[in-house]
Amino acid sequence: MIYRNFDIGFFSIGIVIAILITACNKSEVVDYKAPDIKLSNHPNDVYIRENILNKYGTAIRWEWDQRFLNKDQSADPIKEDLVIPVTKLIEELWIKPFLVLSEDSKLFIQEYMPKELVYIGSYIFESDGEIIFGYAENGARVSLINLNAFDLDDRIWLENQLITMHHEFSHIVHQKMGLPNGYNNISPLGYVGEGWRNGVSLSDAIKRGMVSAYGTRNQFEDFAQLTSHFLVQDTVYFNSTYIKDWNCEDFSDPNLCLELNKGKKLISRKLELIRKFYLEEFSINIDDLRDTIQSRMSAYKN
Repeated sequence: MIYRNFDIGFFSIGIVIAILITACNKSEVVDYKAPDIKLSNHPNDVYIRENILNKYGTAIRWEWDQRFLNKDQSADPIKEDLVIPVTKLIEELWIKPFLVLSEDSKLFIQEYMPKELVYIGSYIFESDGEIIFGYAENGARVSLINLNAFDLDDRIWLENQLITMHHEFSHIVHQKMGLPNGYNNISPLGYVGEGWRNGVSLSDAIKRGMVSAYGTRNQFEDFAQLTSHFLVQDTVYFNSTYIKDWNCEDFSDPNLCLELNKGKKLISRKLELIRKFYLEEFSINIDDLRDTIQSRMSAYKN
């Protein structure tokens, strides 16, 4: 009795399946049509699409989206009328120096250009009082900060923006390629971790072999800070501050001068490794790249 009921049920299910298969076989073939994606016709989006996204594959997020910040962070959106000027600055002073330098540097910027840029009008403020000036995420997204202060007459603002761009870009490079061989061994005792927040001065940083207090955080920030400062800061200022020995006879404390000059030698050794790294890995002469960036900075306003 049990087996009989099972056979009838199984036979009934088979009929249903057959009907379904027949019904599917009889349905007409319909060509799939992808849904239309309506592109924004906002002037900012049109400019970004034509000049950045289509050329370099980099999306720019300028409309405010709190998801780009952590829950304990706050910031202001970029002003709409500054989106295109900022984008032009990025193209002329960040991207094009690589494009005009050589075919190798052109391929480099095309490969390593981040997939996404986020424009933020103010600094990013954290609940503990820390201020963030820019950051890169996993080699894919770079956030640019304090863009509402856009002012080409303000050399400090311009340098800070370009230093941020090249700093975050340097993170993308080491995240994908690692640090120059031996970089970690030059000043391993100079890194202080989160202690960099506790009043590390520029002199303290130089004595440790770094170009800024933030560079004392770890070897990755050190690499990004040294690379970006070298490329963007005025050459005479950079060399006199971080490379050339000071005359200790001019110091009231000669021992301090000796310590600073020892730190400068550490910076010089790191810079030589960075030169070698870019030349061997990417066939890029960073001295030529620096000269190209700085000459374009001087001419850009006009």
